Amino acid sequence: MVPPSHHRSRRRSGLRATLTLTAGALALTACFTGQRPSFEDEQPLNEPTGSAEIDEVLERLDSVGVEPFSADYEILTKLGSIESTATVVQADDGRRSITVNDIRFLINTGTDSTCDLVADTCEAVINDARISDTQLTHDFYAGSFAQRLRVDANRRVGDPRGYQITQAGQQATCVDVPVTGGSKSYCALDSGQLARYDGADQFIEMVAIGPDVDEAAFEPS
Repeated sequence: MVPPSHHRSRRRSGLRATLTLTAGALALTACFTGQRPSFEDEQPLNEPTGSAEIDEVLERLDSVGVEPFSADYEILTKLGSIESTATVVQADDGRRSITVNDIRFLINTGTDSTCDLVADTCEAVINDARISDTQLTHDFYAGSFAQRLRVDANRRVGDPRGYQITQAGQQATCVDVPVTGGSKSYCALDSGQLARYDGADQFIEMVAIGPDVDEAAFEPS
């Protein structure tokens, strides 16, 4: 007969083994789950970056008003040396038309749509993939470059430099942000539109802006 003390010893050993396996499983689970990753590219909107020079430009890009305007841009996508043109039109009733080469985005016109002006076709969605070769999105003139600037503010490796230029006959506030591999330049008009951008990926400049709105810009073809 096995002594009772031996049974108690085996039970204790089994309990220790179970606790060890449970602790190990919990540790392994923690390794797989861990803390949720933080995505540095997802920067909060309308919050200061800690740099007055950057925030001056962001305040403008974040606040394109409701006033009507038409703005023309010339764009160089440096990878592949792709030259493009773009026109942004905003009507006083909130309608917007953004045309990049032969692709037109229509917003607040009843149905948001993306149209091919050559093929004379439209899809009832804003589809930025149609201009992916330019490395732009439909809101490049404001929102998307505000987000880019926030990301670069977080990645800066030196002190930003603020200054002013004249672009398309308008005063623009600019900031150069030093990042790994070089520096990026962002400029915005007092009315909020992107006036100029120069980085390793693209060069964008506004070449004209005015208050007149051509209704033809809201045609799908």
